[in-house]
Amino acid sequence: MVTAALVLAVGSCTERPTTHHGSGTGHEVVTGPAGTLLPGGHGEHPHDRLRQVPARDAPTVTLTVRPDAEDGWNVRLAVGRFRFTPDSVGGAAVLGTGHAHLLLDGAKIARVYGGSYHLPAERIPAGGGTLTARLVADDHTAWAVEGRPVEDTVRLSGVSPGAPPGATPEPGDQPTDQSGQPPSGQSRSGQPPSAQPPSAQPPSGQSPSGGPDQTGQAAQTVAISIAEGRISPAPGRIDVRKGRPVDLRVTSDTDDELHVHGVDRSAELKAGRTTTLRVVMDRAGLFEVETHRSGLVLAQLAVR
Repeated sequence: MVTAALVLAVGSCTERPTTHHGSGTGHEVVTGPAGTLLPGGHGEHPHDRLRQVPARDAPTVTLTVRPDAEDGWNVRLAVGRFRFTPDSVGGAAVLGTGHAHLLLDGAKIARVYGGSYHLPAERIPAGGGTLTARLVADDHTAWAVEGRPVEDTVRLSGVSPGAPPGATPEPGDQPTDQSGQPPSGQSRSGQPPSAQPPSAQPPSGQSPSGGPDQTGQAAQTVAISIAEGRISPAPGRIDVRKGRPVDLRVTSDTDDELHVHGVDRSAELKAGRTTTLRVVMDRAGLFEVETHRSGLVLAQLAVR
């Protein structure tokens, strides 16, 4: 009776499968309805671990890439036995749900929360590279069959097929939603035609907190602290009005890199110091704020 109560308490607090160590090993083994979490990792972060499921239950993905008429490539992910769940990122793994990681030559470059994504040409080195779409669970473990991640790959050239001869990609990365299309009146660089050039933007990590931007709007301040891998306040969704600047004020006890997915804005975090990164969310969508080196999801910006 006591054992049953203890198991119930653990499940209700963590909402994750029970963990234990295999006999005679120091590797973590996880058992549960969402497959088996294999010992060891295949990536640079602890959350890049394989979650193995039987082939008959495993999700599938087919990656196709087509040239965009203006710049870069339009990426399509056709999935089977799988549903994208952007609202559940960071939660427990549930079979058949999650999101995708895009990797270039093995290094993660983006998270994808739907079947479409626009990849700017400037993200691909001159020599080209191998693009991989890997399906992962909400806890960022990679779905796997027989010890291999569920993924598909294509080879990209180093020159954007959709760009006219002699064209140079514009700086900046475009925030994309599940449609993979830019908003009305906005270029593929992610800036409206009337926007000032990048040289007029405040340097990464040095924007005046709370001050108005060029449109006169006061910035919305989001304060986050990281200590011993714990995030305060707990990661959650933050509502942001489209077009309003956001000041991300992050204090970390270790050196790291702060990154906002979808807008390609980042700043270095120095241990014991507060770094402020200003971003202007000029299109609707869901954008994750994370640390690149430790792989922590700090918040989700829900722009409306």
